[in-house]
Amino acid sequence: MNLRVVLSAQLHELVNAISLTIQVPNGYTVKDLIMKLGELNPEIPRMLLRCDELNENYIVIVNGRDIHWLRGLSTNLNDGDEVLIAPKAFIS
Repeated sequence: MNLRVVLSAQLHELVNAISLTIQVPNGYTVKDLIMKLGELNPEIPRMLLRCDELNENYIVIVNGRDIHWLRGLSTNLNDGDEVLIAPKAFIS
């Protein structure tokens, strides 16, 4: 399945792109996606994850919905989903 990932602030500088289309297998979660982004730059999971939780300074939005109100890092992703990852200060 294909996901559109939009990265803001310093995150897009780490991969030299504001948006990416990433192909992943069915059953992927937000956490899986963050780990996959680590293949592009290992700093990304280090920045976004703290003890298997999303770093409180970042927000992940899937199709316009904050994962905090879904299943957090366990939120399942589907073909065609758009995922925005940004520092909370960028969104405020």
